[in-house]
Amino acid sequence: MILSRKTRFYALVSFQLLLLIGLIAYKQVTLLTGQPILLKTVPVDPRDFFRGDYVVLDYEISHLDAWQWRDASFSKGDNIYVTLRRQGQFWVAASADKKPPEEGEVFIQGKVSSATDYPITVQYGIESYFVPEGKGLELEREAGEGLIVEAMVDRHGRAAIKRVHIEPHTRTR
Repeated sequence: MILSRKTRFYALVSFQLLLLIGLIAYKQVTLLTGQPILLKTVPVDPRDFFRGDYVVLDYEISHLDAWQWRDASFSKGDNIYVTLRRQGQFWVAASADKKPPEEGEVFIQGKVSSATDYPITVQYGIESYFVPEGKGLELEREAGEGLIVEAMVDRHGRAAIKRVHIEPHTRTR
């Protein structure tokens, strides 16, 4: 059966729309069903001329010391599962492994971006956050010692940023 041009066009447009909706829904499911966690960060760079204002975030949990690994050695590009534990209002890295922890533990999945020295560096896919035009530099100036990221982590370890705000006691005004 040969499809008409009109039918092929509508099928192509429908496929593209479904793909776009799927990409958006992927992060929305994490935001709706995930475990809320607070992470300490340090902003790095607030501006990109092509993408607008954003803040590059570097997390304390992105730098793992050797004592946090569970009998594993890591190379650049390896998947890593970092088990988190609550310490006060924030979540910190408790351990790291090449496989997900047992059911019921809060963990975040990442990729090792540097393993040539210690501590190893991990990226979780939540290292940049876009802000309204003109707010990136302001956010960096007001951040003082760091920002707080409110993120959601689902049961598979996927993370999504829900909100970024300035830690109240570090604000200088």
